[in-house]
Amino acid sequence: MAVEFDGGVVVGSDSRVSAGESVVNRVFNKLAPLHERIYCALSGSAADAQAMADMVHYYLELHR
Repeated sequence: MAVEFDGGVVVGSDSRVSAGESVVNRVFNKLAPLHERIYCALSGSAADAQAMADMVHYYLELHR
């Protein structure tokens, strides 16, 4: 969820990871920093989303 205000944007997310009907991790950061002011909200397959966020972060740092 993201909310815009005069000074920027506030981004929030839950922290639970589930597998089927079971919660397998209660404390996972689903907001991955890509750049100083760019974040990616992770959902779906956590490993795939995290790998993609890591690659984007790497390439953005190269072109900084």
